[in-house]
Amino acid sequence: MSQKQCLLFAGQSVQEAGMGKELLKIPQSREIILRLKPFLGQDLEYLLTEMPDSELALTFNAQRAIFAHHLANYFAYQAAHPDWVLSGALGHSMGIVAALVAAGSLSVENAGKFIAVRAKAFSDICKTFTVPMGLAAVSSDDFKDVVDEAAHFAAISVALYNTKSRGVLGGTLDELENFAQKAREEDWPVRVKVLRVEGPYHTKAFTPCRAELDRALATIEIKPPQVPVFMGTSGQAETDPEKIRLLLSAQADSCELYFQAVQAAYADGQRHFIEIAHKPQPITWIPEQLISDDGAFLEGVTMTAVKTEEIGL
Repeated sequence: MSQKQCLLFAGQSVQEAGMGKELLKIPQSREIILRLKPFLGQDLEYLLTEMPDSELALTFNAQRAIFAHHLANYFAYQAAHPDWVLSGALGHSMGIVAALVAAGSLSVENAGKFIAVRAKAFSDICKTFTVPMGLAAVSSDDFKDVVDEAAHFAAISVALYNTKSRGVLGGTLDELENFAQKAREEDWPVRVKVLRVEGPYHTKAFTPCRAELDRALATIEIKPPQVPVFMGTSGQAETDPEKIRLLLSAQADSCELYFQAVQAAYADGQRHFIEIAHKPQPITWIPEQLISDDGAFLEGVTMTAVKTEEIGL
């Protein structure tokens, strides 16, 4: 293939009961899952095959299952397509850790070690909240308008900037409802949907967990990526291991600039975007991310969504 191949990995929210059943039938995927079990827990196969959605949605379970799913899909695809050449990698939220593995910056084991710490640290923070907190997906003609309006609400902030028109706000559920109520009363052209999550990830509510992340990251080797990795914490390509280490920690309480990271990938010359997953998600956002000022899809961009059962082994 002549086009640069940019690989996408989703973040938390794509978990689904049974998402790993097909993976365990693929030798290369099963090998990765077994390599991750010492770090992600002996219940990893149960997480991927039998755990019900209500339990899988919990932060500690979701992050471990999603990460194992990412790597198992990636390495199976790589084995099935030995001539396929990776040119760049993107990860939405926690998906960036899988992107760093694909790019050769993190080993499978070190990444599993970090995800285990991250999942527990995020989960532990959620248990400390004294008032209900969470996230709300918000869409508008231009998400910049949402950012401007959110600045007037003291207990909410922008958590994720996903596309030109979509993003996520985080904060107390009361304040998120106040935002939605004002939007209805003033007839703003926005849609607000409160998400079923345990906390407002990527906001200052998660600052207390950064010390734990820093301790874990200090014990992990991070190499220069073999291909550009476009990180949402900075919204640009990152190649310096120490900068990557800092950004992996800062991601906990920083707005995720995923939209900007995708645009940085395009500016780098990435033209073909591919996602391999149980149910591909961020690949569906590309038409809302790589568009001109007049709303036209940027020239030369192509996309491939590969479901687990289509890997081709």
